[in-house]
Amino acid sequence: MRSIILLVGVLQILGAMAQTGPAGVGNSSNNVLWLDANTGVSHLLGAVNTWADRSGNGNNAYLPVTIPLGTPNLLTGSVNGNNSLDFDGVDDQLWVPHHSSLNLTQWHLFLVGKVDVQKDYNAWMVKGDDSDEDYEMLSYSDGNIHTPVKWTDGTRTAPSSAGGQVSTSSYNVFEYSYASSTGRDVYKNGGSIHSDNESKTPRTNSRPLYIGNERSTSGRELNGQIAEVIMYNGRLNSAQRIIVNNYLAAKYGRTLSSGDLYTQDDPGNGNYDYDVAGIGRINSTNMQAASQGSGAVQMSKAGYSGLGDNEFLFWGHDNAPFSALGSTDFPSGLQGRLHRVWRVSEVNTSGGSTNVGNVDITFDLAGLGSVTASHLRLLVDTDGDGVFADETPISGATFVSGTTYQFSNVNALVNGYRFTLGTTNITSTPLPVELVRFVGESPLPGTVDLRWTTASERDNDHFTVQRSQDNSTWSDIARVDAVGNSTTLQEYSTVDAAAPIGWCYYRLLQTDTDGSSSYSQTVAVKVTGSSTGLLIFPNPSHGPVSISTGDQGAGALTVVLFDAFGRQVLEQRSSDRSNGQVQVDAHGLASGRYSVRVEGQEGIHFGHFILIE
Repeated sequence: MRSIILLVGVLQILGAMAQTGPAGVGNSSNNVLWLDANTGVSHLLGAVNTWADRSGNGNNAYLPVTIPLGTPNLLTGSVNGNNSLDFDGVDDQLWVPHHSSLNLTQWHLFLVGKVDVQKDYNAWMVKGDDSDEDYEMLSYSDGNIHTPVKWTDGTRTAPSSAGGQVSTSSYNVFEYSYASSTGRDVYKNGGSIHSDNESKTPRTNSRPLYIGNERSTSGRELNGQIAEVIMYNGRLNSAQRIIVNNYLAAKYGRTLSSGDLYTQDDPGNGNYDYDVAGIGRINSTNMQAASQGSGAVQMSKAGYSGLGDNEFLFWGHDNAPFSALGSTDFPSGLQGRLHRVWRVSEVNTSGGSTNVGNVDITFDLAGLGSVTASHLRLLVDTDGDGVFADETPISGATFVSGTTYQFSNVNALVNGYRFTLGTTNITSTPLPVELVRFVGESPLPGTVDLRWTTASERDNDHFTVQRSQDNSTWSDIARVDAVGNSTTLQEYSTVDAAAPIGWCYYRLLQTDTDGSSSYSQTVAVKVTGSSTGLLIFPNPSHGPVSISTGDQGAGALTVVLFDAFGRQVLEQRSSDRSNGQVQVDAHGLASGRYSVRVEGQEGIHFGHFILIE
């Protein structure tokens, strides 16, 4: 396939490489939870119902449906251009259903947030109920962090940090770790605000993990915002701590009070804030030698002299389009380069420039399809002028596996340098295209309007719009032909006029002219309407059913049946409304549950019936 879908802000393509943790630290085996308000948030006009877990463990946060609760709101661009979830301090709550991966006896947590009102028991996150929590992070009215734990010996301790740590005016990066060998440590923006040496074993429980609320005790609802939650099932080493903190600080525009080593996110350096990752070493037992994070670039020291003590290499990008189409700044002999540019900080723990030695640089080109490695060129801005046209391209890329391509033993990177990826053949190796928006809303009962925008396209044949009611089984509902090749914004839209009532999930299947294809992630839409507006009898039925809308109006009615997968299986237009009823014969359809949509002059009605043999 010659084009990739990269959904910015709303959706994100699934990478082909193994799941890696934030900033490249950890993977799904130890990064047990990762909630990022920029990714995987399903909402209706800002009202959040699901917050998807990025860790690979499926620990998604949901709006509880068994009790009446408020819904946190999605605040777009609320912190350094990134999103957060706003909890109203009254009844807003999400919870992560109990899973064994969240039953922790040691942990390392990161949370980015702020409060709107300083009050006792602003509950950020709680595993379990009051007095029986596995782990917990709250804040008090004086702005301190509170970390209660219930131990297996029946005791409960609840130390707090010094006051004034939590702010109503700015988001901060909070960090909380525990292991029996070292006790609790709590940090704000990399600096220590609490430490103890309590050596006990936490008591685990089978209760959910509550986000923004301590459900068992009223008055402990969070009045504030959460932008990101990261959880590991063990303590990170000191090098990994520095890497994750720099990723979060760059992303959310914070300055770390300790270990602030990645400086390319500063406005004076160009705001390379995105997908920051890093490798580094404090000593032989505290290091991270390979990282990818959530971005396309991985760096590692495999096969070369190791990192020296107190040496780090970070990289992040400028969030320019992940596309080569329309680019002009590239050296002679190339036909294009990615608009996206990365920049590195290669420093010691004092922030001074250092040299970590040669590294392997790997690009994950998931969704691009057939790529010829020999066409790829690594471009490094060695003179620091921000221009690549005057640089010498680096060749030698090799295919690794799947969709990954590597430049080995690279020695061209220096603190502050920029780099990007070019191609010598934009026809055979064009580099990706970009889909910048995919949204849906339900303006009328049983109807969903879907719209999406591409920034660029190459050999893009068509889009298939798919719908699911369970986010698992999908059916095609529309095909929309694509422009094909474009370097300007292209708008697309379609209408699902037969959407089942309730929550529906939609995704795009983009197909190239060569037949290769890729999926977007899903967008959730709550479809409005009433499911009790029709009287259908007999129900269950062997085939013939009578349908009454309860209206005494005149004129034709259109009746449409949909199967359990949302596929239209029958449409009947009838002007015979004897006794206010319409007769429909469903003989020949498979047994099962069917949705009914009836439209007439009086409006639209919905219902369900069961067809039996």
